[in-house]
Amino acid sequence: MPSVPGVRALTLLAIACASLLWSCNCGNQKLIETACRDDSQCPDGQICDEFRCLPAAAKACSVVTDGTPILQADPYSVSLGALDEPEANQVITLHNIGNCTLTLFEAKLAKGADSPGFLCEFCNGNFPIEIFPGRSIEMAIDFQQKAVGAVSDELDILSDDKQFPDMRIPLSANYLGQPRLVVTPNPVDFGYVAQGRQGTVALQLTNQGTGVAPITVQSIDFSDSTSMDFSLVAPFTDPVVLHPITPETRDILPLELRYTPRTPAKHHIELWVHTNKGVITVPVDGDALTPPKVTYAPMMINLGDVPLGRTNLKPLTLTNMAGAALDVSWAWGGATPNTDLFTTPTTTQPIAGGLYTEVQVGFTATAIGPATGLLNFTTNDPSRTSFSVPVTANGVMGAGAEVVKIDMTFDNGSDGTFDNDVRNVDMTLEHPFGYVCNKQNPNPMNWGSYGKPSWLAFAPKEEPERIVLADGMTDGTYRVQLTYMEDCNSIPTGLLAGLLGISTSALVGYFSGGAIPLDPSQVSMLVQQVCLGHSSTSATVTVYVNGVVKKEKTITLGSKGQSTYALDLIRTNGTFDAQ
Repeated sequence: MPSVPGVRALTLLAIACASLLWSCNCGNQKLIETACRDDSQCPDGQICDEFRCLPAAAKACSVVTDGTPILQADPYSVSLGALDEPEANQVITLHNIGNCTLTLFEAKLAKGADSPGFLCEFCNGNFPIEIFPGRSIEMAIDFQQKAVGAVSDELDILSDDKQFPDMRIPLSANYLGQPRLVVTPNPVDFGYVAQGRQGTVALQLTNQGTGVAPITVQSIDFSDSTSMDFSLVAPFTDPVVLHPITPETRDILPLELRYTPRTPAKHHIELWVHTNKGVITVPVDGDALTPPKVTYAPMMINLGDVPLGRTNLKPLTLTNMAGAALDVSWAWGGATPNTDLFTTPTTTQPIAGGLYTEVQVGFTATAIGPATGLLNFTTNDPSRTSFSVPVTANGVMGAGAEVVKIDMTFDNGSDGTFDNDVRNVDMTLEHPFGYVCNKQNPNPMNWGSYGKPSWLAFAPKEEPERIVLADGMTDGTYRVQLTYMEDCNSIPTGLLAGLLGISTSALVGYFSGGAIPLDPSQVSMLVQQVCLGHSSTSATVTVYVNGVVKKEKTITLGSKGQSTYALDLIRTNGTFDAQ
């Protein structure tokens, strides 16, 4: 019996022989190759075939018996459908279901650089590209919108597929535009509302997106569901689909918020509007703690003696001594309103606590004698909701030539309030050689000896409009032109303000020639888009010379865009007349 060391030696020899039998044949080639599962486990230039690494060239169609490469695309047609986002993509998988290597020679978009939004980065790759049998590669087709509407193209793939060497994959998409929900006003500020009182604010939800893509308002709630200070006047229960504002549709979702403060404090909450495109957050504030407090100076204004054709101005200061923002508006009153009296600006933004604004009160003398007016103010100061400032002036004879004043009024609904009627007529005075004085050019300085004209309009509807011509020293014929700017008499003011994303007071400021900057073309476009009805209007032009009426004429304007010469202003031998 072998000794223990001998047994150990025999055991080691047996293990070694077993290992050699598995991996070699007494120094000859391996009996069993290492198995592979995919091409990545094979050396470069080889592929995995039936768990063995073989040279890739072994699958060339010229080597394989009855070698047939077959290209299959998945999907075989790309339809991105209706899109409300400007970008999309689709991955196409190219399979070789044949028995030999498939070669791609080229891939391109049929319309090339003129493709309507489709992009193919893969098409810029290094061709030829080989796809071994049973393998596949992926390529991405991207879409970036160029315009709203349906578009189509084809992906053209050239290969050595014997049956379909030129494979064409249809591409299509329909870009609807991007929906954009606008909540107006945003943010919401109730300002000061006393404890136990109630304030309301009307909101409008509109889809101001591009194209025709709708947006769905799914639900509306507050960030604090336990709050008793803020609420919706009417609960929102069912989803609402809003289409973009267009000439064919004017979807509007009106809401009304209520603020009923239970405690003397400043309150804040967020209104959450849930849509299929996300959540719109609207900050909502109310103040039941610190009311605004208005003071003004002087208590009355005397503009003194003003020579004909000249203007005198004095400041009126409005101060919010403390508290919430002060809302203040004003209008001329009195027994005999006179367009020689005016203010600039005609409206103002809310005045924050501790700040002030200055209003210039002016008088342009166009007639001899006294002029009086009452400047009536309305505020949200609970202790002084209204007050009046008397204004006096006196027109006196000057050394200059005759002074002409042209007043123009037109039919646009109520004169006292800014209602649903936004018809608008503009007046222009033309110099004998074509220079103009109007809203766009209110104080031209190039009229020379033909005078110094100035244009002015009155709140809240830019009506009446007034042009004063002073210092005219040369005879000639001036012309008064009227232009019908807007002819809609059914659009709610709040809607138009909402579409512009501004407050109603800012819109009033725009229409009344105030300091609120807006793009006139944008206002015009939105008025035209959402008007349901149109109406003619009549305008009356009155010409005064040194305060004496020389001519009054009424003109009918039938439709937007119409311009007409209402009358001629003629200076002969130093004297003005109108015809």
